[in-house]
Amino acid sequence: MKLSLGLTTRDYQVFGSVTYDADALAYFTANTAITSDAVKNAINTFYLGLKTDGVYSKINAMYLPIWSSATANKWNLINPTDTNGAYRLTFSTGWTHASTGITPNGTSAYADSFLSTSVLGLNTGHLSYYSGTNSTITGIEMGALKNTPNSYTELSCRYSTSGAAVRYNNAGVPTYIANADSRGFYVGLRTASNVLKLFKNGSSIQSLTTASNATTTNTIYLGAINNSSVAGIFSNRECRFSSIGAGLTDTETTNLSSRVNALMTYFGINNY
Repeated sequence: MKLSLGLTTRDYQVFGSVTYDADALAYFTANTAITSDAVKNAINTFYLGLKTDGVYSKINAMYLPIWSSATANKWNLINPTDTNGAYRLTFSTGWTHASTGITPNGTSAYADSFLSTSVLGLNTGHLSYYSGTNSTITGIEMGALKNTPNSYTELSCRYSTSGAAVRYNNAGVPTYIANADSRGFYVGLRTASNVLKLFKNGSSIQSLTTASNATTTNTIYLGAINNSSVAGIFSNRECRFSSIGAGLTDTETTNLSSRVNALMTYFGINNY
């Protein structure tokens, strides 16, 4: 019996004696910090897994910022081109870049993804963030907002002692869920006008019927929230992986969490 992943021959390219997925190879070509064949194989497996799960096509931008420079950490793994339109990150000052992730200083650091909910849609979207830090800072890990009409999109692993929260194109204050440890992989998502969910480490921890209100052209920041190009509510939590894209089903969210954690485990920086 022949097993098929549903991929055609054009999805692969041969680099030396190793065959890589074409999208993975594009990332390796752009990010010259990746030189190890073993590391490339692990990341290639990650790409293939996301495609097998049907998740890859729902991601507009994803970041694996576990290298030691802004130049290496800026790349969008979906489209590793050095342009705003390709959603590569642009970092402000105040970040620490290390092999375990990127850490904002909690007072001024942010990174612009150049991707907004006006591109993603009113009733579909997700934000994900793998936090390597347990802290009670009053910070938001990623998000954007506009004031008229009120529209908030954010993901917070632990907003002070209030708990974790997600908003996506909705007005009003967040609905917090108790969360004693801000470490782990968080996915906040919307799949309908009245469906808003928050997952931690592959498990659903909150399901809300909060209505959507409006999209915004303000781009999503990492490490803070973007209020009309003014960063605020800064986080100090290390980011090891992040993604932005369409809404995901429960199964897709769990599969994404499993794939991300397997990759973190390979690098020895998983925390669940």
